[in-house]
Amino acid sequence: MREPTLRRPPPRTRRRLARAWWSALGLEASTADVGPHRIHWLETGAGEPLLLLHGLSGSSRWWHRNIPALAGRYRLLIPDVIGFGRSRCPGPLPDLPSLAATLAGWIDVTGADRVHLMGHSMGGHIALHIAARHPERVRRLVLVDAAGIPRPLTPRNILRFAYEVAPPRQWGDPTFLPVIVGDAFSAGPFNVLRGLRNTLRDDVRPLLSEVRAPTLVVWGRHDTIIPLEHGKVLRESIPGARLLVLEDAYHNPMVDRPSDFDAAVLNFLGGAEV
Repeated sequence: MREPTLRRPPPRTRRRLARAWWSALGLEASTADVGPHRIHWLETGAGEPLLLLHGLSGSSRWWHRNIPALAGRYRLLIPDVIGFGRSRCPGPLPDLPSLAATLAGWIDVTGADRVHLMGHSMGGHIALHIAARHPERVRRLVLVDAAGIPRPLTPRNILRFAYEVAPPRQWGDPTFLPVIVGDAFSAGPFNVLRGLRNTLRDDVRPLLSEVRAPTLVVWGRHDTIIPLEHGKVLRESIPGARLLVLEDAYHNPMVDRPSDFDAAVLNFLGGAEV
């Protein structure tokens, strides 16, 4: 793997980035090359590092409502996963284990040693690979409506899935829909479809018993994209894991119930019962 290099946006880019959504929150934008991939991330706060991984077709914007509360106690590292957001992919989108390995190498670029790790949906899927294969790097693990447990791809299940995820009702807060649509459009259909294919093909169940970090599983009660039963499997299979179900929340509980979500995460990361 080529030596990672840290890059700061050139002056012209900095002027453009200053008008971006994260400038009002005081976040700093950075880039680094890890192998053939250039990873863009946002950073703010101080303290123990907390790494946030968004889901399929998303971006760092998906944590927008949680950043102020979490940055009050932790140094936040919020990358755009390779192939999405501003972390463009020079070739075919890597599979999930490869994405996890690249992001584990990227942690070194940030100067972090051990991180708290939180992932949503596909980001939770990636986080499980990192936590299982690099246990020395993860302090505590938070899985938010995490993918990784396959469902049978029968015609009946595909039709049912298409009906269940139809927006806006099943996506929760309708004001978040422009972000969902905008990020999916930015990623492009090929990356979204490859990411979906890679996610459905990869089964994390053999890895779950290898997770050593204290783990909190958070789920939206009304998530039909990844059903609550999958959260229960994660709780039962990861040693010592806890499950928190947020009422009136769908697939994005950190968006639908940000205050309750942030309070639970902060309590867990601080060592308190949730």
